[in-house]
Amino acid sequence: MDIGFITDRGRRRPTNEDSVRACGDVGFFMLADGVGGNRSGEIASQSALDALEKFVRHNPPEWLGSRDEIFRYFRAAVNYVNQFIIKLSEAKPQYAGMATTLAFAYVRDSELYVANVGDSRVYLMHDDMIQQITDDHTYVNDLVKMGAISKEEAHIHARKNVITRAIGANANNEPDCFCVSLEKGDRILLCSDGLYDEVDDETILSTVSRADDMTECVRDLVAMANENGGNDNISVICVDLED
Repeated sequence: MDIGFITDRGRRRPTNEDSVRACGDVGFFMLADGVGGNRSGEIASQSALDALEKFVRHNPPEWLGSRDEIFRYFRAAVNYVNQFIIKLSEAKPQYAGMATTLAFAYVRDSELYVANVGDSRVYLMHDDMIQQITDDHTYVNDLVKMGAISKEEAHIHARKNVITRAIGANANNEPDCFCVSLEKGDRILLCSDGLYDEVDDETILSTVSRADDMTECVRDLVAMANENGGNDNISVICVDLED
């Protein structure tokens, strides 16, 4: 696999509350977008990925068999991370109320396993098409699914950044879990809303599809998001499945 990853403050935010982690040796890729003041969002996102990587490395998933077993493993991992963030937020007054999104992908053989809590996304590029695998846990996405507003209206809605599920927000946080088949040449993208709010899917697809190097690819995507406003922190992980 050719892997590129980056996180950037953007042009409007005073700090960067996003975090990324690429553990290519175990096929795990993780991204978190923190929520909270006094730098607690930054602490939440970094701590969530620290906890998730610790869980993965202490409980390696390669022994798991069926899809259901992997999904149970994902739910246990998210519960571990969620409880870790809750305990951390209770330990210091300045961390009270902190939370974070969490999206992660696990590549094994010819399958991609994905889980998410919040509105950070995972995409698959296959045969010159882009597929959003995750489902945003947001107020406006709930409205779209109910037919109350269109996707175009959701993009400019005043409450488009209100998330309905986040790590650390409550004691029980169930992730959505997905599994899709992979083929040689497919490319995987994980990103925070700082990318997809500024760069449309077609531009993301063309940029990732034509890239020869994933490190340069993620830099190009961040540059585009900043050129289009850079209103939020921007984080991207790209994985090219060469084999």
